[in-house]
Amino acid sequence: MGRQLQLATTEKDEVELLRFIRSLTPIRVFRSFARSTAELWIDDWENRKIPSPKFHYAAGFYIWPQTFPWSPEYAQTGGPDCRPADAGQFYIANVNEAPVFHFSRSFLDEHSYGRIYWARDFSAPNGLDYDEEAFARLTDSVWRWIRKVSHRPSDATKHSRYFLPDAWSRYGQFAAYHDAEKKELEELVARNQKYMIEVLGGKVVKNKG
Repeated sequence: MGRQLQLATTEKDEVELLRFIRSLTPIRVFRSFARSTAELWIDDWENRKIPSPKFHYAAGFYIWPQTFPWSPEYAQTGGPDCRPADAGQFYIANVNEAPVFHFSRSFLDEHSYGRIYWARDFSAPNGLDYDEEAFARLTDSVWRWIRKVSHRPSDATKHSRYFLPDAWSRYGQFAAYHDAEKKELEELVARNQKYMIEVLGGKVVKNKG
């Protein structure tokens, strides 16, 4: 079973998170796809934004703590079902079994949040080739730091997002930001209910409590 924390972050927060992890272990950062194997690796992440796909679900990067040995295996996109525009891109084929954290970006203007995730053996049916317990201890340290430096809304639940410092100062501390998010959610629920009734023929069940 993997482990994750939902995050609200800016580019500045991304750098500070990477710096903290680097204080625990040497790291390398890589992206999902690139036009060459060399371009997959982002070693100058302190000086420029880490490139990633523009699609929300794919926007992010991977963090490899190098105290955990690993040999990346490269592959290329292609084949009859691959769009021509996507063909020929390089990626790391064995990332599911790798000792890495996956970081997905936030789009705070759209109230869209990211996460940091360790898959553990969720996508590794043949098991892991690295010290799982040691990586769990590293994960504990990263999670503790995030909880220590972050802020959460007053109505936060157990799995609510953690606003890292810059995201909190620019977005999270303002009630209007959360009010707008709540309104968007209410409008989404209303649209879904309308679709259920008008298209699917359902009905809304009133809460008797």
